[in-house]
Amino acid sequence: MGLAIGVGALVLFEQDNPAAAQAMREDLAYINTVLEAEGLPTHQEPEAFEGIEGGRPRPRSSLNSFPYSWLHYLRRFGAHIMRDPRWVPYPVEPGEDPADDRVLRQLYRQLRSHLLCHSDSEGYYLPIDFHEIYFDPKHKIRGGALGSSYRLREELLLLTDALEIEVDADGNLDEDYVTELAAQRPTGAPYAIERLVWLALYEAARLSIEHKTAITFY
Repeated sequence: MGLAIGVGALVLFEQDNPAAAQAMREDLAYINTVLEAEGLPTHQEPEAFEGIEGGRPRPRSSLNSFPYSWLHYLRRFGAHIMRDPRWVPYPVEPGEDPADDRVLRQLYRQLRSHLLCHSDSEGYYLPIDFHEIYFDPKHKIRGGALGSSYRLREELLLLTDALEIEVDADGNLDEDYVTELAAQRPTGAPYAIERLVWLALYEAARLSIEHKTAITFY
């Protein structure tokens, strides 16, 4: 078992898992009551994506599911950069759990980062631009925390220099370069896991914003 990251998930669930589709509808209905109470726009998840081959947006990343622990490799990396942009990266030692990183745990407690402060197994990011992560005191939001796709993308772009990922002035990736990134393997090259997870999240955020669809962790 591991984490799957999807966009356009309601369309997929309607086709393959009606019970999951109904659960997502109920989740989003409750989330909209929360958004209204916070004075934010509500979210209407697309029922279809016209003119898109395959019926829903497809990320350019080759890896959209991976072990839960991989997410913590990127979060550890991100926590160090957020604390000190001049941080000189060093890899996770063999046998070390990146989730136990001291700096990562410090930043978790600040509850400010949309990349760091989200469930690693379920939940949503929405294509709505808000800064404060919403933590549901009623524990009815799947995963416990609701994030913004805009803020997730913004935080991911803070990591590009340290990860040696090439983006243009608008934070976009060249098509050929995306193909090169997606062809990586999670072994061998330094920070390969971090770069693969970065690309999966970046692509999810890009498509979420472009097509006004939720990012779903499941």
